[in-house]
Amino acid sequence: MRILFLISMSLCLLLFSSCEFTETLVLNADGSGEMKVQMDASAMIAMMSSMGTEEESTPINDKIDTTFYFKDILANKKDSIATLPIEQQERLKKLEAYGVHVEMDTEAEKMVYDIFINFKSIDEANNLFDAFNQINNTGVNTASESEKSPTQESVKVKYSFEKNIFKRDAYIADAELHKTEMDSLKSMEMMLGGTLYKLNYTFPTKIKSTSQEDATFSGDRKTLYYQVEYVEYLKNPDLMDLEVVLEK
Repeated sequence: MRILFLISMSLCLLLFSSCEFTETLVLNADGSGEMKVQMDASAMIAMMSSMGTEEESTPINDKIDTTFYFKDILANKKDSIATLPIEQQERLKKLEAYGVHVEMDTEAEKMVYDIFINFKSIDEANNLFDAFNQINNTGVNTASESEKSPTQESVKVKYSFEKNIFKRDAYIADAELHKTEMDSLKSMEMMLGGTLYKLNYTFPTKIKSTSQEDATFSGDRKTLYYQVEYVEYLKNPDLMDLEVVLEK
């Protein structure tokens, strides 16, 4: 699928270009809502447009605005997935509820894509970053360990919303893997300078207080904005831990 090739290419180019990540939440009063992580790769599109291959003599010249779902990707790759260990098959199955939206215009040098989920309970979004990592290597990473493209699989995020209190808890799930990833990151740290990771969270009622003193708010105080350097977040996921207390 050409769209998945372009996404995979943009993720590889991320290692050499400055991108912007935005994590967006819209939470409803009943606990349902939508969560997404968007990567703005517009700075890369000029480079991608000029990339040609022996099989493709003309430069990439596309306009795309489309949405597809992991359940369809998994169905298309069911034969290769069936050969994976049961544990990995079960991990992939948890991604069925997630979708991918791609908007690209090479002439306008624009490319953004996001991984999203519409949830009934916020804890359904806890696999969001597994979905984000799996889109690498043409959408579903069924490659061997030695063939995988670089990801940040050691960092996980847990969300909760109870009694008018929302929590985002980022943590290192695998310390050994995180050390390996950080060792690999050292050679790219300068190139990733300026890359930001942003939170943009909208709640059903006004925000009474938050644990992040540097966060800012919309005029109606229902939306919270917070950002850190992407590299610093990868080094220390606790930088984006967040507790938000809402007015009743």
